[in-house]
Formats: sequence, structure tokens, C-alpha cells
Amino acid sequence: MCKKLTLILLLLLINSALALEGNSVTVKAVAVTSDGSKGVTIDITVTVSKGTGKVFVATGPMTEIDMQGSARLAAVTACDLLGIDFMDYNFFYEIQADAPIVGGPSAGAVMTVATIAALKNLTLRNDVFMTGTIYPDGFVGPVGGLKQKLEAAAYSGGKIFLIPEGQRISYVEETVVRRVGIVNVISKVYKQVDLVEFGKQIGVEVYEVYTINDALKFYSGFEIRQKEVYLTTYDYSEILKKLAEEMRKRTENIKSPQALNLIKQAEEDYLKGNYYTATSKYFQALVQARYQEYLEKILNAQQFDREVELIREEINSLKEYLKAAKLGINSLQIIAAAEERIGEAELLLYKAQNARNDNEALYNLAFAKERVESAKVWLSLLNVLKGDYEINKDELRKRAEFYITQAASMIVYAQSLGGSGNFLSMAVDSFRVARNLFSEGMYAGAAFSAIDSIVSSSLSIERDIYEKMNFTRERAKSAIGEAESVITPILPAAYFEYAENLENIYIKFMYYKMSERLAKLLTVMTKGHGEAEIVQATYVPKQQTKVDQIKKEIKEIPGFEIFLALTVLFLAYKRFKKT
Repeated sequence: MCKKLTLILLLLLINSALALEGNSVTVKAVAVTSDGSKGVTIDITVTVSKGTGKVFVATGPMTEIDMQGSARLAAVTACDLLGIDFMDYNFFYEIQADAPIVGGPSAGAVMTVATIAALKNLTLRNDVFMTGTIYPDGFVGPVGGLKQKLEAAAYSGGKIFLIPEGQRISYVEETVVRRVGIVNVISKVYKQVDLVEFGKQIGVEVYEVYTINDALKFYSGFEIRQKEVYLTTYDYSEILKKLAEEMRKRTENIKSPQALNLIKQAEEDYLKGNYYTATSKYFQALVQARYQEYLEKILNAQQFDREVELIREEINSLKEYLKAAKLGINSLQIIAAAEERIGEAELLLYKAQNARNDNEALYNLAFAKERVESAKVWLSLLNVLKGDYEINKDELRKRAEFYITQAASMIVYAQSLGGSGNFLSMAVDSFRVARNLFSEGMYAGAAFSAIDSIVSSSLSIERDIYEKMNFTRERAKSAIGEAESVITPILPAAYFEYAENLENIYIKFMYYKMSERLAKLLTVMTKGHGEAEIVQATYVPKQQTKVDQIKKEIKEIPGFEIFLALTVLFLAYKRFKKT
């Protein structure tokens, strides 16, 4: 055991030494001490070298909130923004502070800036300080302890302090002691602080930033300019129409009133040419009809168990078929869609067998059965694909492993920020599916399910979705447009169409993000991605009115990382919306 441990430590030291041979950038950041009493300065050194997508973190002293998750997210986000492949590099983060700190999520934004600088060999100013969490799309999120952090920046020679947009007006907790008779009554009050005005008093200019690009302009005088690639063709109608027609055939004999209403909606979308949206509604109708059938026919435990076994046999048969299937860059999407649905069917069977009541058990059973059938429908598209070429399965395995690791890290990160329970639950389910598929060698489905998990986790901590919607939509269009130059991105285009027709703002946002992520994965797999350009730029601060300040007040309590949890407008949005 001791020899094994020694070998592991030796390997880690060797890997660390190799990482340190790359380009390094050191940046100063601020955090709050673990007891919440004051702000402290921390030094973050980021070293980037050629590698295979590994992230190493060394902290001293130990931080209280997951720093590994923040470091990995910073590395992945920096690479995404720059349009480079994360798996071509290794990243080493060294965090040094003078006291135990709460510094994981709140250092995410500055770690991302430093990673970009290391990747692009940029020089960063040493009089700029920053605090803020990081979202996977490059937006800067809210944090706590801002007054203490501003004071720490001023004490350490900071001239500019960057904070997340909307946090100029903060509330700091203060203790008030009142004498009542012969006893002291202690209470807590919140004092309003205008950080811009407070910064002027102590010699620091305070600016709100919305994105990493905003912050990068302050730190380096440069910004990332994305390639202007747009969706040039929407050449997937015939393929998606076939998908809708195959699903439509299965609804012909349905009599259930609930299902018939969904079929009517599907027909309307079909006639409009929204074929994937129609496919989704046909699928929902089939689940409802199957559920009604089970309510009438499955009346005892033996019948239930028999149906479970029949579905499991179908799952195993499809698994054997999928494992033998050849993977091409276009067929990858079809295989992935089928594998993902098989994985979800297995999870649904488990939920059916462990349900709290009969209705829940039968609904999950119906859902599982239709998931299996939808996998078959997806596989029917393999015959219509043209111009495919085989891909390296080992490369796909590495990609899947990377996305699963990122998904696990993202779940921890979202949990540390108090993410919305509904979306976190979805993220955990997708992660389980990804992990199970990976263990059985179904790497395409594992990668796609892991991406689902990453998107759900990030959505659980999102804010300002309305403001980001158009930006996210354009990012998805651009990603699909770039993918189009090398492949036929069927699934990303399908998800984009579905997002276009959704009313629920959160699910709409989610499908735009999944469309973008999947398109980027497919582009990277073909080595067809292009790198973003770094250009000189000056940040022009947004003028904030008093009304804006009032709308965006965020309360902060010293010593705690605060995040405003996403308020979901529905209790449980069923995953069967995706087929």
C-alpha cells in the first residue's frame, strides 16, 4: 500500500513538474477569510503547457470551497472563448494566501482571465483586482464580501477593482448593541454601501463587468474577437422530416384524449416545417397513451415485473446492436442519440421499480418503453446519411471521459453556489446515464449525456436569462454554422429548431446551450474548429442609473459566498420533452 501511494505521489510530482515547463502568469486576487472578518489578497499562478486536458491545483492554505471545480471550469471556459481544444493542454493552478479563505467560486473569473493570458502570452496589470464567479459561457456571476475585498485590494496597491455587474450597491451586516434596562440587546442591521463611492474614498476605481471579455480589457488592453461564422444553410429538413414521420406512424391508432391533444399540436408543427418540435410532441403523446394502457392492463406485481423484463430485453438487444455499429462523424450523432435514450430508459426502469406509488411506477415504465422505441426511430435515420467517414473510437473515449469529469466538477461547483434543485437533479440524472454508458463502451451516448449534465448544472446557477437569450441564440447559430463546414450537424440543428419553438424561457435557454455544445463537440472531433482572434481594445464602462442600481441590489453577508438561486417557474419539467 505504501509503495502504491509513493508511486502515485511520484507521478503527480512528475506531472506537476512537466506542467511548470509551460507559460506562466501570476495575478493577484482577493478573497474573504474563513471567519468572514476581513478581506485578504491571494496570489494565483496559472501555468499552461502542451498536454492532454489535465488540471492540477495546489492551494496554501486549504480553501473551504471546491477550488478544483473552479479551476477546471476556468480552464474549459478560457479554451471555449478562445476557440481552442482544452485537451491539447495541461493546466496548473497555484493559489497562495496568508490565511484560510473562502475563495473557490469567487476566484473563478480572475482565474479565467489568467488562463487566457497564459494561453495567449498576455501581460496583465498588477494594479487591477477582481472578484466574481464564472459561468461556462464567459459571463461573470455575483459574489459576497465585496466591501472587505475592496478594502484588501486598496491595502495591496490596487487602483482598479472589478465587480460583477449589478453589485455596485451592496448591503453589509453590522452589529448594533442597545441598552434595555440593565441588559444589552444585540441585533443585526444591514447598511447600504455604494462600492463606487466607497472606492473613491480609499483611492480605488470600481467598475462593474458583465463578461470575461470586459475584464480582459482592463487587465491587458486586449479582447477576444469571435469568428464571424453564421448558420448558412438549414439543410436538415428532409432528415428531420423523416424522423417526424417515423414517430407520427406510431401515433395512428392512439385513442387517449390527453394524447390526441398533443398529436393535434404535433400536426400543426409538422405542417409548419418544425419537424423536430413535431417529433417531440408525437413522443409526448405516445408516453401518455402508453401510460393509459398500463393503467388499464397492469393490475398486479407479476404483470409489472414481466413488462420490466420485456423492456430490459429490448434494451440489451439494442445495446448489442449499438456496440457493433460503425461510428462515422455524421452517424455519431444518430448513434449518440440512440445510446443516450437507451441509457435514460435504464434509469427510468430503476425509477419505476423504486417508485413511491403505483401511478408513478407505471408512468416511469411507460416513459422507459417509449424511450426504447424512440431510440429505434433515431436509428432508422442511419440509412439516409451520406458522405460519412469513420472516426477514431479511442479519441471518442477520451472525449467522453473528459466531459464526464467536467460534468462531475460542474455539479459540485453548482452545488457550492446553491444551484436550483430541479436543474441540479436533471444534471445528476444525466451524469448517471453518462457514467453507465461509458462503463459499457457506448462513448458517443456517454459524451452527449455528459454535455446534457453540464448544461443543466450551469442552468441551475444562471441569472439574467432574458438578457442573455439573444446572445446565447447567436452563439448556437454560430457554432452550428462552423460545424456545417465539416459535417452535417443534425442533432444540434434539431435542438436549435426545438428551442426556437419553446415558450418556457428556461428550457428554451437550455436547448440553445445544448445545441451550441453539441455543435462544438462535433467540430472539435473533426479538427475543423478555428481559433478566436485577440485584438487591442479599451473598455468603456456602462453608465448605470439609480433605477438600474435599485433593480440589481444584491445583499451580501461577510464570510459567505452568496448566489441568488435561479427561481424555476415550474416544479418538475419532464425530460420527455426531448426525444
